[in-house]
Amino acid sequence: MKNIAASVVTAACLLALAACGGGGGGSARIALDTPATVGVLITDAPVGRWDEAIATVTSVRLIGDNGQVTLFSGSQTLDLLKLGDFSELFAVSDNVPPGRYSKIRLQLSDLVLNDIDPVTGNVLESIQPQLVGNGKIDLNPQGSFVVGPGDIIIVELDFDMAKSLKITETGNNRIILRPVVFVNIRTDRPDGRLARVHGEISRIDPVSGKFELCQTDFASRWDGDGSNALPGSGERRCLTASTDISTGIFAENGLPETFADLAPGEQATVIGRLQPRQDDGHPPSATDHSFVLDAYVIEEGALGTYSRIRGITASGTDGSNRFALDIASGQGFGSGTQLPVQIYDSSRIFNRAGLELSPADIVADRNAVVDSILIVGQDDYIRSPLIILNEGAPVGEATIEGDIISTNTAGQTLRINDGTMDRCVNAEAAGIFLVSDDDGFSSTRGQLSDLRPGQRVAIFGTEQTDGCLAAETILAEI
Repeated sequence: MKNIAASVVTAACLLALAACGGGGGGSARIALDTPATVGVLITDAPVGRWDEAIATVTSVRLIGDNGQVTLFSGSQTLDLLKLGDFSELFAVSDNVPPGRYSKIRLQLSDLVLNDIDPVTGNVLESIQPQLVGNGKIDLNPQGSFVVGPGDIIIVELDFDMAKSLKITETGNNRIILRPVVFVNIRTDRPDGRLARVHGEISRIDPVSGKFELCQTDFASRWDGDGSNALPGSGERRCLTASTDISTGIFAENGLPETFADLAPGEQATVIGRLQPRQDDGHPPSATDHSFVLDAYVIEEGALGTYSRIRGITASGTDGSNRFALDIASGQGFGSGTQLPVQIYDSSRIFNRAGLELSPADIVADRNAVVDSILIVGQDDYIRSPLIILNEGAPVGEATIEGDIISTNTAGQTLRINDGTMDRCVNAEAAGIFLVSDDDGFSSTRGQLSDLRPGQRVAIFGTEQTDGCLAAETILAEI
């Protein structure tokens, strides 16, 4: 993987008299001032009691040695909680100057959290968390990164809204937003969650099994914003969708189809893994795009043709490739509804982290999100091309806040006082963020050696049998 650690190599390319090729530019020489292409992927984690996290994003910028570069400017409203098991291609800029960059600046104009009545669908409670620094969020990866001439780069912004909301200890218990965002800079295919891209199909090549997909809408758009579609066709972002023999292609009625059934002008949601175009030794053609989506599932139809139904599996698959799903409340079904789910040979099954599973992994009592076409008749059932199986919350999940007493970098542990007692913390696998709200909100990836006695921390993790907390994330105020 080419990532932040590759910055030294890329920097050497920038200084060389003979230009180096970028992340997807082919083997031909590239001028040193050739702009790079940067795409922004956004994803999130589920948030306890809240059903919607409606965020309005007005800009995304890279900040580097030579100033700021705008990746997105406008106003887009997304429901971040729809991104619990997939990534959204949010922005693309193909005019990023080569150079060294150290910060991603995200600007939010609004954030609303809604608690929805599971029976009526009405909003029970709606709050607007305080946006520190008027919504300016500076995200600093652990070290700067270099963008080379002609590079094609993916910036992953992995939100964790559950860890981002803090209840103040004074006043009226107001909630403030203290974003926890993992930033990854990639020039190869990201691991982890699948990406969803909705758009219009064109330029179908039956020989290679590829087609052009021009993004027309956000899969994570907020349902209450009917004007949230992307700009007109002249400004749409297009990418190359690549299929293979295992790609599941499904019609608007939920039944399997073949590649030959795809037609130009059709809308589809393509689920797969997004990656920068790779160097194949040849200069890119006019129909090649900077990003390629390796398609696992193609769902034909307008956005919303396939609903995403949540529930708990009530059985494994039977001889007809069906299993029972207990439908979760708040989705328009009666209380206690159970429906059969029909899967097919070309249906795909993954966990939330993006690991592919098999029908044998469908067993009773697993959380599931099922891409669905509901068939209503004498035997109501669901046709599904894609199932995401999720594990429940870790046993012993806990959060503690307090002041650091001591750190042990050799043992990757620390001790804190939470106001009532001293606690031991295992930080070996923790993501550590150094946060400040002096000028907007700033979050910098750190390590245990950056922490000091007396520093205020919030620690998220799971309780261990030895009485210590195994930390997953540590927020340290600076």
